[in-house]
Amino acid sequence: MDDIKPIFPVTEELLELVDLLNQVPGADEGQVIPQTMTVLNKVYAQGIMEGYEKAIKKQTAKK
Repeated sequence: MDDIKPIFPVTEELLELVDLLNQVPGADEGQVIPQTMTVLNKVYAQGIMEGYEKAIKKQTAKK
């Protein structure tokens, strides 16, 4: 696993997120990645939906 490179830089925000997740009662190390992915997936999906809505508004404004 040492040869796996992160797909994005390890930022202060990411380290802060990991610290926060580690403070959650009952959250062991095996849950940090799934919890993080759940949050990131929700944020990603929200971004896609907002982008879609903006694209639709832009398209209808052209008509």
